[in-house]
Amino acid sequence: MKPLAGLALLMLGTVAYAGGLYKWVDESGKVHYSDSPPLQSQQQGVAELSKQGSVTKPAESPAARQAREAAEAAQKQRDAHQLENTRRDNALVESYANLQQLQAERAKQQAVLQSALDALQQRARGLTLQVQGIQQDIAQSLRNKQAPPQNSQRNLNVLQAEQAELARQIAAKQQELTAFRQKTQNDLNRYRQLRGE
Repeated sequence: MKPLAGLALLMLGTVAYAGGLYKWVDESGKVHYSDSPPLQSQQQGVAELSKQGSVTKPAESPAARQAREAAEAAQKQRDAHQLENTRRDNALVESYANLQQLQAERAKQQAVLQSALDALQQRARGLTLQVQGIQQDIAQSLRNKQAPPQNSQRNLNVLQAEQAELARQIAAKQQELTAFRQKTQNDLNRYRQLRGE
């Protein structure tokens, strides 16, 4: 046995007796053993050894470590997604005795959303009539070469700003209603699958 190899084995035995061991290869190709990891990151990574000197965690380069961590994060996200799907499935089956009950409940919820949308659209129609009335008054005054009624333009600006906000609310409510209809359809299909109907 070469003296250098014997020294390495002696070090390995001494440190392994005390506790965990770390092994790495530096940039010049020299192998190092220590009972604590190197202070600086190593290009080829650092292996962890057991007290008996067997590899418990292989050396891992920074790129390999990043790839592993990314894969683990992706798997964790998939597991969380699967767990959430299972939770939703259980809630769906346990909340409704049959398909008709689910359909009836969702129909009620959709009616509430539709009623809210109808109210917004009714308000929008009322604002449109008010705006048109003010615009007609201003136009008539200008045709008669008279000054428009006091505060007409200010009131018009206020109503038009309200119209813009109402249009935003209507668009959001329409999106909500569309999403709810889609979710209802998905839940009905999933309920049939889970119940074998």
